[in-house]
Amino acid sequence: MKKQALWVLPIAAAFALTGCGGASDNSAGSNGGDEAKALTAEQTTTVVKSLVGDDSDAKVLDSETLKSALPDSKKLIEQMNIKPEKCAELVTQQGTEDLDGINMAVAMITSGGTASTTYSVAGYEDTAKLDKTKEMAEKKDMQGCDKFTMSMSGQEISASAKILDASSDADTTIATQTSMTVNGQEFPGGAYQIQGLVGNNAVVIAYSGGDGSESEADVLKKLTTELNKGVAKIKETAK
Repeated sequence: MKKQALWVLPIAAAFALTGCGGASDNSAGSNGGDEAKALTAEQTTTVVKSLVGDDSDAKVLDSETLKSALPDSKKLIEQMNIKPEKCAELVTQQGTEDLDGINMAVAMITSGGTASTTYSVAGYEDTAKLDKTKEMAEKKDMQGCDKFTMSMSGQEISASAKILDASSDADTTIATQTSMTVNGQEFPGGAYQIQGLVGNNAVVIAYSGGDGSESEADVLKKLTTELNKGVAKIKETAK
């Protein structure tokens, strides 16, 4: 099983993908009797749509669409020149691993300017991939990649990330904040992500591109509220 860097998801969210594991291994593992069962592809879409509500501008991608877009996403992400090299491996894996055994839906809402919120919901039928995701979330380890640089299509990006102190209604919660400069200029508001694991499912809320007027605590509070909505909907749906 290859390593993942969950904290880079605000960047990878631009490609409408959350981190996945490596080769498929449908071994038994995390499906306890009282845990929320893995959502079906249709159910992940239902949960994502409930999170974006009546926002007519929301772009919703279902599991089939995400899987069909994977080859093009791989090509795009692999064009990135990321330093140090060990972080390049971690970042590119966010959009280049297979989605076998994972049902997923993603929605993105833009709120003026460069600000956007991305909602990702995944149901893990492949419990080996779920176990790896859970392990990474519980360790809260950035694996020495709290700082990295990335260049692509003439854009030079420097990023630094930190893990935030967060809790939610999910079984396991991890939140991060990433600060970025693009071509030497600070990217307003940075990027935030909060992830919650619920039984055999995961929900991720990522926010980036704000104007910087909100405090870190306020952004985290809003994302936690959204995450808790997703947790409640998953528990209701995955009965």
